Amino acid sequence: MTGVNVLETNHTGITVQDLDYTVRFFTEVLGYDLIAERAPRGLANQQKVTGVAGCHVEIAYVKGGGHAIELLQYNGPDDRKIYQPRPVDVGHWHLSINVEDIEIATSESLAFGCTRVGDQITVDAGPNKGNKIQYIALKDGMIVEFTWIANRA
Repeated sequence: MTGVNVLETNHTGITVQDLDYTVRFFTEVLGYDLIAERAPRGLANQQKVTGVAGCHVEIAYVKGGGHAIELLQYNGPDDRKIYQPRPVDVGHWHLSINVEDIEIATSESLAFGCTRVGDQITVDAGPNKGNKIQYIALKDGMIVEFTWIANRA
């Protein structure tokens, strides 16, 4: 099938536990811009789009590195669950961000209260061979992968 004509990727949406904390991580640690202040969305529309009754949400948008991220904090319904899959578990995802200096990105994230996930590695095969990678986790389990590009032109 080739009928879909993708124009561009609009944003990535990420549900977080603490919207203020996550916005601060992206703006203060990574230097992203807050492009839409934290604001609630109408319950009726959010219930329609998610298919979940009682899904009260507040949303903020940040943008950096040419990509927008929609950060969503749901405050309802009461039966929400927190999932923190390991990188090897089905359902895991991570956000990969290319950085100029992986050591600075990692140390500033750790100073912000993030934790290191695994060890920094140098990719040994494939199209990313030679790149350095480090996973870090925000306090709610969101994984951010810092990538230093070895052969950056």
